[in-house]
Amino acid sequence: MNRVAVAGIALGLLCASWPSTSLAGGGGNQIISPSPPPTSSGSASVVLNTLQAGAGGTYTPIAADGVSASRTDPQNPLYIPPPPDPQGKACPPTRVFHPGQNGGVIGPGIPSGSIVRVVTIYPTFTRNAQGGYDGSDPSFGYSMPNAVPPGGDPAATSIGSPATAATLAGHVIAVDAWLQHGGTWQDATPGVPPYGGACQGALFAFTPPFLAGFAPPPAPPVAVLNAPPFALGSALVAEVTGSWRIGTVATLPGPGPTTPTYVHIPTCAWLNSDVPAAPIPMHAVKTTVENGVTLFLVYNLTITPGPVTWDWGDGTQLQTAGPVESPPPALPSYDATAQTWTDTCSASHAYANVADARTITASETFSVAITVSWDDGVTTHTAPVPCDSVTGGACQLPIGAANGWTSGPHAVDQIEPVPYSPGSH
Repeated sequence: MNRVAVAGIALGLLCASWPSTSLAGGGGNQIISPSPPPTSSGSASVVLNTLQAGAGGTYTPIAADGVSASRTDPQNPLYIPPPPDPQGKACPPTRVFHPGQNGGVIGPGIPSGSIVRVVTIYPTFTRNAQGGYDGSDPSFGYSMPNAVPPGGDPAATSIGSPATAATLAGHVIAVDAWLQHGGTWQDATPGVPPYGGACQGALFAFTPPFLAGFAPPPAPPVAVLNAPPFALGSALVAEVTGSWRIGTVATLPGPGPTTPTYVHIPTCAWLNSDVPAAPIPMHAVKTTVENGVTLFLVYNLTITPGPVTWDWGDGTQLQTAGPVESPPPALPSYDATAQTWTDTCSASHAYANVADARTITASETFSVAITVSWDDGVTTHTAPVPCDSVTGGACQLPIGAANGWTSGPHAVDQIEPVPYSPGSH
């Protein structure tokens, strides 16, 4: 039987008892995991204590200057003694093998068709002055300057892809070590069990670092998430509403705040104001470091106007979906045939009775809700942030008569009758 046949039989027996691995694209244990969502490759600008309109996009995490191994190395085979008395025996044990293939799939320098020992290790990587990362794993004698090169394509995140500085964050980085040649065992206490010692003369070679799995840093603590880079509560409300013109209530008849109105004629009201009529998005960004990775925390604020309640001062109210901030396009007019008044107003009321004074008021409550989002290199997370420390929910901003949304008192007078005879000229 020739040597190739013997090697094939030995390989078949050995592989049958060892978990399969995938070495395509750099090697490593096969890990099945959904691909991470795309992230922005642009750098994030950190804005502290400033609210800006229009938050959007995803901020890519920044890998640390030093990234510790996120998995534990397997046992080093150079410290597994051959039984029973290991002194002087060939080492390391050869119970786990991979076939070397044409093209050096496992790593450069492996002869085609050879049988080699492969171990996947998880070194520590430290950022260097060039923007790459130096790799180190003393237990396997791994010390590789610029093992992870600077730059790279941030979208090249499939398992088995070569690791680069652009893809280091949020991933398990592994290196395959293969035995270039074996050695002999030297007992620490020759002839005296337990023998101890190590395999002397054996030498590992290493593949370039590759992505072996997704390993996002832990989520920031709740105390960090709930501390945006701006004040909360009433101070936040004052900040976001500081540029608003609250204004007053305007009426028709008018324009004076005490101009009389009349029974049965639509009394129109609107806000001489520029408060928001639709939700307004705002945002701020801060950074935090978790497990050596810089995360961008994007705080999204939404200021949402509520309905406006109009109180006409005679016990009746009207609710509109939002603030009415423009006068009617035309005056009400009387249709003699129908004996009714037209109503072109978005908010109006026809008083039924004469009165000395009616005061018209409007009230509205705005809510300020906050969420925080961050991308950890694997996925994007979103969590609510309490704006009001008492309720644990959104901040509420009520605006009403105390802020100037009032008009009156208006006298409600009787309209003078006008004789009318159908068909007369």
